[in-house]
Amino acid sequence: MGDLIQRIRTDWHFLVIALTTTAIGLNFLIHPGLLEDQSAYAFIVNVLDDAVFSIPISVSGGVGAILFLLGKRQFRAVFLVFYQFFWMILLLAYVWRALNGFPNSTWIMALCINSAVFFLALWGDVDVG
Repeated sequence: MGDLIQRIRTDWHFLVIALTTTAIGLNFLIHPGLLEDQSAYAFIVNVLDDAVFSIPISVSGGVGAILFLLGKRQFRAVFLVFYQFFWMILLLAYVWRALNGFPNSTWIMALCINSAVFFLALWGDVDVG
């Protein structure tokens, strides 16, 4: 238990990203059509709202959290690349929505999480050490 607490204290950012990604994926799965809109980014929205996209997001976030809890670091870099891909798609969709007359603050959340993933991958300890 002490090892888990130490891991959380020193590496909380990866756990937060993994759990946030899980929550967003589950939210898309529980609320299909959440981002439904007739704007120019409808293709991206339709992909995001689909279970084909929401299930891998939920699973990757959950597996990332489980691997964190088990202390397994071998696949961290792969998960960070997937998280970066997912959060960049969300950021682009939310910014596009804001630029097309649908004011929202969700793009800020997506930008912050996207930045956190980027800086964790850039400066974080992602070796398999």
